Amino acid sequence: MSNDVSAVEQVTDVPESDISEKQIADYLRNHPKFFANQEDLLANLSLPHESGKAISLVERQVAILRDRGIEARQKLNNLLENARNNDQLFDTTRNLVLALLRADSITEVADVTQDQLSNHGNIDACEIIIVAHPDLRVAHSIRIESVAKLRTDFSDVFRLKRTHCGQLDTEQIAYLFPGAKNIIRSTALCPVLNNSEVLAMLAFGNQAENFFNVNLDTLFLDFIGHVVGAVLNRHLGDINA
Repeated sequence: MSNDVSAVEQVTDVPESDISEKQIADYLRNHPKFFANQEDLLANLSLPHESGKAISLVERQVAILRDRGIEARQKLNNLLENARNNDQLFDTTRNLVLALLRADSITEVADVTQDQLSNHGNIDACEIIIVAHPDLRVAHSIRIESVAKLRTDFSDVFRLKRTHCGQLDTEQIAYLFPGAKNIIRSTALCPVLNNSEVLAMLAFGNQAENFFNVNLDTLFLDFIGHVVGAVLNRHLGDINA
């Protein structure tokens, strides 16, 4: 007696109430050719369909494979899109680093950072807000705020010490992006760090609600925060020297 027949007998000899769906599924999974010689059984099988009509097993199998193919293509497209975004962000990061190396003041650091990052295709608005320091002298166009206010209004940035993505309330968006408050739907807030001290905050805005989301890879943004922090700290050190 073949193993297939023995396995069938083991299932069919058990009362129906004692046979679990998992046992049947496991058997069919281990014997994918089981229906090859079961034409009568196949003829009597029917599966419910969303439209209410019964469909054949083959039709259902084709539908499942088609859906899986669509899902696989979507995942591939997402991977390719992420790769393109990372390439663009790498180019932006490289250009930013080179420009920062030529900056001669805190004002230039802020201007260069905002200009370079605003040119990225997925950033619809970019602002840098520098934490106030004694004797800090910058151009009037540079935004400065007390660490107490930033810590109160954007506590997650200071608590996590890394980029925080998601949606903010209308007051927070209006404060961060006064010139683009009506078009920003999602944000990424990146702390500008040096030795775990927040020296400034970078705010990125996008018009799409879910572009900046909790699942977004923020590796490049965190790196940018550290690079800008290192350069900014050097110029702050010159002030305090």
